[in-house]
Amino acid sequence: MTLSRKLRETICAKLHVKPRQLLNRINAKATEAGITDRDVALLLLAHEQYIDVAKPRFAVPQNKLDELKEHLRVQKAQAPIAAAPPGTKKTAKGNLLQFRRLLKFKGKYPDVFYDRLEDEINRAYSDSKLPNAVLMLARKLVENLVYNLLQYKFGPKQITVYYDTMNRRAHDFSVLLSNLQSHKSNFDQDQHDMINKFLHMVYPFRRDANSKVHNVMEYLESMRQIRKLKIVEMTQILLKLIDRVK
Repeated sequence: MTLSRKLRETICAKLHVKPRQLLNRINAKATEAGITDRDVALLLLAHEQYIDVAKPRFAVPQNKLDELKEHLRVQKAQAPIAAAPPGTKKTAKGNLLQFRRLLKFKGKYPDVFYDRLEDEINRAYSDSKLPNAVLMLARKLVENLVYNLLQYKFGPKQITVYYDTMNRRAHDFSVLLSNLQSHKSNFDQDQHDMINKFLHMVYPFRRDANSKVHNVMEYLESMRQIRKLKIVEMTQILLKLIDRVK
């Protein structure tokens, strides 16, 4: 990275992380946002923490600011339509649906993008016709949280536990789960029960999610099936484990 030390120190202070942890955050942000330039990923991370990266004291080159601006423009253009006011949601026919929350963890996630993802999950959950959308988005949520858990626990020295260095991308969900199970002994003893409980719930969840993704003939028919998949419980366990290892 070529950006100023002052900017990196400011972001570290805002996120309450050390420089090495910041590097992990930058890599995760680059992967999540599809950004190849780590400088732009750092600027995006700063932007999401409401840091004005255009201030002269940060000495950010104009071409980097332009790249960030372009990424934000594309991101905004692709963003989903905002939800209706709390408590309501409009269907395509204009009918109002009761807004319901499956997840209530905003502000507790390891990265701000999860808050937006939770909003999308809850909007889909409010529409009884969208159980498969809930399932697909929840899979993205759980998979990324497992990635973050391994990332925080093992850090850059053991990056291959969670990251495929040869192909420069996060490991597949199945590999992440396998590595979590095989490296359970590296976690504190009092965390083993939580990991076991999570793995007991996540394997059926992953199996169902994969079958719905890869087979167009298979799909969920009601939100009752969503509630049986223990999405809330899995999310809660992962957030507790992440908080313990950060």
